[in-house]
Amino acid sequence: MVWGILGIAGLGGLACSTPNKVNPADAARVRKIDATVERLRQAYTSKDADAFRGLLMPTESLRLLETEIRRDFAAYDRISLDFAIDRVMVEGSDVAVFFHWQGQWQPKSNEQPQKERGHAIIRLVGDQNLALSGVGGDAPFGMASRRFPGERPRGR
Repeated sequence: MVWGILGIAGLGGLACSTPNKVNPADAARVRKIDATVERLRQAYTSKDADAFRGLLMPTESLRLLETEIRRDFAAYDRISLDFAIDRVMVEGSDVAVFFHWQGQWQPKSNEQPQKERGHAIIRLVGDQNLALSGVGGDAPFGMASRRFPGERPRGR
């Protein structure tokens, strides 16, 4: 009985001390995905339309997103936005990044800032260079179009 317990404890210790092998190419891909998501966030919060456009695939639906983002840049003096990635799914050159976000949009007027949060999916495509191919869920972009004139901002 004692030898059985010591044997199990020894195997448990061995299993815990075995290093986890991570494919270097997979690790590099995850870092690239994370960096692309961060570049999207930074381009949006710094109101850099050219940098944001440089990360988009040239599709009609993303032209509409770009228009919404330009409205945000015109309507808000400052944009503060935090992303937290929940899950990343990779299928070949297609990537889906599930994340939750929270942000604050300060209007150019003296109104109270608009505070929002939600969950969304960023879809990326590419191997060497990743580009935004779609956004789903409750995305943080296009906040100016979500608000009606005279509506009081919702704080959460």
